[in-house]
Amino acid sequence: MSKHINKIFSMIQTELKSEKVELALVDDYNKRIDKANEARKEASINLNRTEIKIGNAITQLELALKEGNKIEKASKDLGVKSPISISKVEAKLKQYRKVLSALKSLSIKN
Repeated sequence: MSKHINKIFSMIQTELKSEKVELALVDDYNKRIDKANEARKEASINLNRTEIKIGNAITQLELALKEGNKIEKASKDLGVKSPISISKVEAKLKQYRKVLSALKSLSIKN
């Protein structure tokens, strides 16, 4: 009888050990999911901040372009060469708009 009890006890221990392993695997899995969610949230915040900063840069370039156009018009009216070149500002503005569009397409859903 004690032989049977020992065998049953051994089987129960083996079963408990395998359940502990399964629980540990589930815990590891859940920790990975939690870490992935934390990383996603951080990336979403950083992406949003970057979008805002690029948007601010675009606004400043648009204002600079307006001022540059006034300078070029005044220079033309005076018959002198413009001291600035707005083509670089226009190119940079176009580039920043593309960057902002790309950032918005990457938006991360919460």
